[in-house]
Amino acid sequence: MVRASKAHSVLVCWAFLIFITWAATDVLPAFAATAERSPPVVEVLAHEWHPDVVWERIGKTKFIWRATVRNNSDERKRVYVYYDLLDDGRVPIARNVTNRYLEPHQTVEITADSYILTEDLPKVRSSRATAKVGF
Repeated sequence: MVRASKAHSVLVCWAFLIFITWAATDVLPAFAATAERSPPVVEVLAHEWHPDVVWERIGKTKFIWRATVRNNSDERKRVYVYYDLLDDGRVPIARNVTNRYLEPHQTVEITADSYILTEDLPKVRSSRATAKVGF
């Protein structure tokens, strides 16, 4: 039993030394660089928004947003698209989410509406759309 333990320790030490040598000579990063990255399961290709109707009585403005989303998988997926209007610090001022089923390799344009406080509308500097599968 003692011999097996020593042999195992020697093997682990050699493996560690080989790993350190590879890491020091950039062999491992070369392996990582040659591996092709697969596209995400779902991705947002484009998005945009615009104000629509001002609801003066409640102090809110309706805005319409749309996102072009692609399902890169070979399976039908339920995709949730989260849309944010952002201020200077990229903090969300208004948010919305919608979902839709996408067929394999299907690209669709998803359109929805939401509301923002009218007084916050001038603070919007950018927007962000994020697609996720499941919750």
